[in-house]
Formats: sequence, structure tokens, C-alpha cells
Amino acid sequence: MRTTRIAILSTILAAGAAQASLESKTWPASDKATQFVKDTIVIGFFATPYGAGWTEPDHLHDYLQRSRDAGITGHDATLAAASCTWDEYLNELQLWRNTMAETPGKYIFVRSIRDIEAAHIQGKTAMIWNSQTSTIIDGDLKKVALLKELGIASIILSYNDMFRAGSGSLAEFNGVKVGLTSWGESIIHEMVKHGIVVDLSHMGPKTTNEIMDLMDKDYPGVPYVFTHSLPIGLYKNEPAATPRGCYRNITDAEAIRAAKSGGFISPTFTEWMMDGVWPDDITPEQCADMIDYYVQLV
Repeated sequence: MRTTRIAILSTILAAGAAQASLESKTWPASDKATQFVKDTIVIGFFATPYGAGWTEPDHLHDYLQRSRDAGITGHDATLAAASCTWDEYLNELQLWRNTMAETPGKYIFVRSIRDIEAAHIQGKTAMIWNSQTSTIIDGDLKKVALLKELGIASIILSYNDMFRAGSGSLAEFNGVKVGLTSWGESIIHEMVKHGIVVDLSHMGPKTTNEIMDLMDKDYPGVPYVFTHSLPIGLYKNEPAATPRGCYRNITDAEAIRAAKSGGFISPTFTEWMMDGVWPDDITPEQCADMIDYYVQLV
């Protein structure tokens, strides 16, 4: 009996208004590597909202089928980001669900780890929903419970910029270091109450560390995660590295704290975040280096 492994593979496949399945990178692989992926539970993370990553149902069907054929067990898909509203989120959700309903029997919408395991065994695609913004609750904390019922597994409080919940990574990079606000704290309390994971990607260092302090103090044993963030340490010694590095990358200390909480840290295969390298097209070796860095670190 083969041993089943779990891998979390974080990618951002955002493109223009082009077919996501044709934009996605593929590389040739050995028979051993191909079989490894098929034997392993692999979860991808991608942000391809309707109108940006796909514009026709066949685009989504094709991409999800091709990824399943390659052995990808499922996807953690972003339904909202930046300043998205509740109505915009609901519209995005119905677009995905109605499109997937055109090919019934291919998907398992995840509510527990068992659903992911079942998808792996049955050859179906596990679908996990996430929001990269807390603006979707429209100022109403009661909506957090509804998000849980609608399948949202994780939420990022502030996407890059300054929002009511706290300062994002770009805001803090530009000197707006507000950190976690009282509103942000209220959202976190609701998220923990209803079992939604706190995702720290896209948030500034001050906000990130204040969230970790809050979680460690009030909710020891409850994990927090970085779903798609690159390590500063992997690129800081590159000859062409910029003095401040990429605003989206995280420190070793932040990654270690997330791991100690019981959470995971996953890189994103995004070229422009590779400070001092900035390849035109990322290579499999560079992807492996990102993963290995975190493996060795934590």
C-alpha cells in the first residue's frame, strides 16, 4: 500500500482576461515524479476570479480537469479580494457553483479533512473557498457565521492596503503602520468562534505580529497560516536584491511562529516576488527551492 502524503502547493494563476487553463504553466516530469503527485494529496491555491482568470464555463472546466488529470487533488480558490462587497462575493460564488453544476459528480465541496481524503480516493476535485479580504462582511460581524456556512475556510483581513481591519503589506511598506485595529480583532474573534482560519498573507508585519500575539494569547492551539507568501531569507543575499526586499515576503520568525501554532506556510510561484531574481519564467527548480527553504526552516 502506498503512503498518502499531503502537500500544499500555493500558486497564483491570475492572468488577463485569457483562458486560465492555457495560461497555466506545465513542465515535463519523470514517471516517478508524475506518480508521486498522483499518490500525494496536493492542494493548489489560485486566484482566478470570473472575468480575469476565466470568462467562459469551458475555461474553468478545462483547467480543473487538466489539473485533476495531473494528480492535483483540489484547490483553495479565492472568491473575493481587495475591497470586495458581500453582494460581489455572493455573485462570484454563484458563478463558480453554477458553472461546476454543469459537470455534476466531479467535485467535493470541502467542509472537513475527510472531504479532501475522499476526493483523493475517488478521483474527484476537492474545492475549498477562501476570501482574501474581510470587507465582504460589509461591517456586519454576523455575516462571519454565514461565510462559514457558505464554505469559506480562511480569510485575510486586509489585502495589501489600509482597511478598517488593519494595515496590509503595501500600506506598511509605504509607512502606514497602523497594525491590527479593534475592528480587526472583533473579526478574528468571530472567525475563531466559527472555525474560519486566519490567513496572514498580504498583511503588513505589524498587523501580522499583532494578530499572532492575539491568537497565541487568546486562542493557544488554534493555528494561523500563510497560504501564499515567499520567504525574505531565500532572496536577501541575491546580488541584485533591493535594500528593502519585496513588500509581500515574510520573515523567518513569522514563518516559524505560524508553524508553531500548528499552521502551515506555503510559497507562491510568483516571479515578481523573487527579489533580486525576477525571472521571466519561473523554473521547477526555483519552485522546489521555495518549498525546501520552508521545510528546512520549520
